Amino acid sequence: MLVTPEGGSGAQEIAKAAPASAHVVKAFNTVFGHVLARGGPLDVLVAGDDAGAKASVSAFIESLGLRPRDAGSLEMAHWLEGAGLLLMGLARSGAGFNLALGVTVLD
Repeated sequence: MLVTPEGGSGAQEIAKAAPASAHVVKAFNTVFGHVLARGGPLDVLVAGDDAGAKASVSAFIESLGLRPRDAGSLEMAHWLEGAGLLLMGLARSGAGFNLALGVTVLD
């Protein structure tokens, strides 16, 4: 269960509490830490309102050999946090914890 205002996210609550000069970017919650440690071409979903901050986070993600996938504004953090819960449900329902969400772009 998410414990945030309806339709909101933890990331949005952090953005409200942070100084106005801070730029909050949501990333990495759709890949388990031990899966990240294995490496490989994984997708990392990213959401934020500041293009420069998202570009910095995306560059960091790429430096790790991963693929940043822009999910949109910080409003999308609500859905990314829900996707983290989905991963937990899949893992507990028999898929195990060696999984990650990814994006396949079709032509």
